[in-house]
Amino acid sequence: MSPRFRQASADARWTAASAATLLALWSLASFALPAAVLPSPLRVLAAMGALVQTKALWTDTAVTLGRILMAFAIGMSAALALGTAMALSRSAGAFFRVWIVCGITVPAIVTLLTVYMVVGMNERGAVLGAALTVVPFLAINIREGLKSIDPRLLKMAQVFRASRAQIARAVVGPQIAPMLLASARFGLGLVWKMVLFVELLGRGDGVGFRIEYYFQLFDMTNVLAYALCFVLVMLVIEVGVFGVLERRIFRWRRG
Repeated sequence: MSPRFRQASADARWTAASAATLLALWSLASFALPAAVLPSPLRVLAAMGALVQTKALWTDTAVTLGRILMAFAIGMSAALALGTAMALSRSAGAFFRVWIVCGITVPAIVTLLTVYMVVGMNERGAVLGAALTVVPFLAINIREGLKSIDPRLLKMAQVFRASRAQIARAVVGPQIAPMLLASARFGLGLVWKMVLFVELLGRGDGVGFRIEYYFQLFDMTNVLAYALCFVLVMLVIEVGVFGVLERRIFRWRRG
């Protein structure tokens, strides 16, 4: 048995143990609390099975995913531009420092309500509000990642007369790839939470709206069922998109 296979087996066992522990804690808590407050895992699982067979779940999921993708694209693009400028220019870093600090410290609810007041409680306001709340956090990650590039490797590449394309591909790329992938994962996690919050505040469709609807009915079973269904969708994206990208980008590390 190869070391890699043994490590994968150990990771799988720990993952299974973690999931089993969470389910056990949930089950114990559901016994201690009324079912209307915290339904059992089996009850939520049955509700998820019923929801999967409805058109509303898939429609709401598609609407929310569309908003997430648009907000993520806007937020990541703005953060890349801002973080790169702050890393490459001392003046830009000093100029935008106040913006970053304000963006981090101002509560997200204030940003969302301000965007809704300026743009309107519409689709553009929802997407823009979710995007703006994550830009400062991503910009900081990108700035620090770019500033951590080893200048000695750049000088060595210049000594060997490497072209700019070769330096970007063989020197800069491998150093910033982990940072970019981590920032993308972090940004997507923030964006989808903010989109659900935006939908809860002022939209008439989407997963966030549906969760708020069932909460108003005090139906915690469907609240948790809707939330877990969407969490499973995001896990599929994590494994099927970011996992594949990670294996392809870092395949040079194998062995």
